[in-house]
Amino acid sequence: MPPTDLRILVPLEKPGSEEGLVRFAATLALTRKGELHLTHILTESASQEHARQLLKQMKQVHAGQEVHAIPHLVEASTVTDGIKAAVDRWKCNMMVMGWYHEVEKVAILAARNRALAKEIRLDTLIFKDRNFRPARRVLVPTGGGSHALMGLQIGYELARAWKAEIEVMRIARAPGYSSDDPILQRYCRQLRRDTELQLDLLGIDVPVTVLPARDILSPIVQSARADDLVVLGASNDWRQEEHLAGSIPDEIANRVPGSVLMVRSSIPNKALLSQIFWANTIRLDLRAADKWDAITQLVNALVEERQVPASQRQVVLDAAVQRERKTSTAMGHEIAIPHAPIPDLPGIIGCLGICPQGIDFGGSQQAPVRFIFLILTPQQNYRSYIPVLAQIATIMRSDRTRQAFLHCQTPSEVTDLIRGREESRGNALQR
Repeated sequence: MPPTDLRILVPLEKPGSEEGLVRFAATLALTRKGELHLTHILTESASQEHARQLLKQMKQVHAGQEVHAIPHLVEASTVTDGIKAAVDRWKCNMMVMGWYHEVEKVAILAARNRALAKEIRLDTLIFKDRNFRPARRVLVPTGGGSHALMGLQIGYELARAWKAEIEVMRIARAPGYSSDDPILQRYCRQLRRDTELQLDLLGIDVPVTVLPARDILSPIVQSARADDLVVLGASNDWRQEEHLAGSIPDEIANRVPGSVLMVRSSIPNKALLSQIFWANTIRLDLRAADKWDAITQLVNALVEERQVPASQRQVVLDAAVQRERKTSTAMGHEIAIPHAPIPDLPGIIGCLGICPQGIDFGGSQQAPVRFIFLILTPQQNYRSYIPVLAQIATIMRSDRTRQAFLHCQTPSEVTDLIRGREESRGNALQR
């Protein structure tokens, strides 16, 4: 968007006590010469005059930063309705809200904010203020998705505004890794290459640190300092809306000593395979006793990667097993697509297991299955998996593609193959 088009809605739950949030939003607005809309939703029980005075105080917080800030008092029956009305009235295209609670006790997105995230197509930033001041370093752990890419852009802009250093971090998750493993070293080089390519596309020239680790959280927490701002891409929508406690942003935010920003891009998910199956949700050389063991391992992988809350593991596993018992999900061409309808799941979540030795999935297909695409879909819109199924069938019908998958030695090589096939298909459709 052009710099002067940035209009940031800042919902203030407690005007007068959210100075850090307003200062942060003002800095962000300054990076693109945008304006702030400081908004408090007034319900029948609130004191209008008191709220107006507090809003005036918040307007003064940004003084000296050359940012235009407009206070608004909005009357509405609910906070959600009031914020939606404010977005429409002032044509806001970004929202910055406070992250007020310890999320192991209360989810970042309380009920009304869940509704906002779902109903408003708006780039949303959730800021956890720990004695906010301009950061000396902006630390941006990235996984490469659309939320993470937006986090890279915003982290870079904030670092420039503060004249702070910035470090982009990519974790090569390898549970049993050895630092001298040539395949792990190759995987790290691939992640560095992918991340640097993304930075080039964004016009950003900053250092990239690639760290092999047994888990994603530990190296981030160990690297973070009290004077950092840690910028995180949001977790998948299910975790944001219903099960945030225990997600990666949740864990990091509660363990790092400085302020944290979680970024949620409004870019809609077009259900491309490369957006559903990413490096950490791919398991190479999966070894399973039978198809039930394979499905269990893939569900466990989603739990390990914080894509599925541990509390929902059995729900997901039961749904996948129940569906498989109805009829085999083997599709021919050595692929199976077990899928599970999950209540209130906002999007599609996937995990890919590659089994070179092959697994008997039963049904009419005699050939062993070597490629298992586990897909979780919304129960209320179960047919949403059909376009994904069609993409998998199109890509995997080629003997050459399947052989290429079997020869992959790192998850990044698999994602490169998927993206390459998507691009080839897209180009063919445009001809």
